[in-house]
Amino acid sequence: MEMVASYRQNEEVSRLPEKPQKPEKSTQGQTLSLRISDALYARLERAKQLMSSKKGDSVSTSEVAKQLLESAREDRFEVADLMAKPTETLLEIRRKGEAQHILSRAEWILLAHFVQKGLEAYTERTPNPVSNESLIAVLDAFLAVYELRTERASPRDSYYMNNLPSECRPVKAKGADDSERATSETVRRTVAETRKRLSDPAVKWDTFLAGRNLLILLEDEKLPAADAVNRALRPFFPVLWRLAARGHYCLTQESLRAKSTSQDSFYQPPIPSIKEGDFTLSFNRGENNDIYLLLSFPGPRGPMYPINGYPRITEFRAMLVALAPDSPTRRWEGGHFLGYVAASEEGKGKDYWFRAHENGITRMASRSASPRRSGSQSKPCFAARGSFPKYAWPGRR
Repeated sequence: MEMVASYRQNEEVSRLPEKPQKPEKSTQGQTLSLRISDALYARLERAKQLMSSKKGDSVSTSEVAKQLLESAREDRFEVADLMAKPTETLLEIRRKGEAQHILSRAEWILLAHFVQKGLEAYTERTPNPVSNESLIAVLDAFLAVYELRTERASPRDSYYMNNLPSECRPVKAKGADDSERATSETVRRTVAETRKRLSDPAVKWDTFLAGRNLLILLEDEKLPAADAVNRALRPFFPVLWRLAARGHYCLTQESLRAKSTSQDSFYQPPIPSIKEGDFTLSFNRGENNDIYLLLSFPGPRGPMYPINGYPRITEFRAMLVALAPDSPTRRWEGGHFLGYVAASEEGKGKDYWFRAHENGITRMASRSASPRRSGSQSKPCFAARGSFPKYAWPGRR
């Protein structure tokens, strides 16, 4: 296949002397046409995906090729190679990170790419927003690497500022544009103000673009050797990994976990069931370190409702917490479940209902299905706890 790349050289085209009154001719771009292999073209496509993610806009393959040729940085090609198998690469990064082995710059760039996706993944059906603590960790990771720059003055400071909340930026001086007021010091102060506001649990932002800053910082700034970058980022690796796993799932709709090994077939003790009222929650281990839940409803022949897969389980848990008796929420909807609160048939108390989108089955999830005494209130099963036992999560993210 053939790809055409266009770039501009900083030299004048040789011409005859012109009259002084005529303006100088602009430099002329040159077109380079070359034939590349399918493997190299796939590399460029993966690099284009990363560049589009950074800019928030689409870019052409020729533009990507131009930047790669101009920069000629080997780690850019390495990142594109790592993107060929993102799941396997992220699992390898996890093993190295947990063992405190040094990650290459390309591996940190790939991790930051998925961190950005995890931070910006948002829809009306996203049940678990990123916590303020995780957002603070991303800001701290950015500052830790920001202080390592070998060139203190950066043309990217304006970009960093624009990706931070506007209410945290310094007041713009009259007549000054963004580039005039963006310095290393104003970036630090803006990050510090953002961090301060995030310390208040009530503060929530619909969009948080600071993950882009970490990605650009790692990819474009001049930084020291890999060991210095690893020392700066190692304290934040657990949070960055969890956000990357979230971003990986949002992009691929696949869980980020290693394939089961022969050791997984060894005997493991059963996970004890949980009883609350007339409801029973049972656990069962599946393949590839997966977990399955079975919710048994009251009655001698009460129905049993299976919930399988990490995304469904975490969403079901989020639904129970959102519809807790002390919560003002009366309707909740996620990607897999819809839950709502309705007055009971007797007109006393409340009933809690949920429905799965994929099959339309609707069940009442009140603590007891039997008639209630006057003034009593039903509660959604297990919602008082709001969590499942930690030992029920082998390979938990």
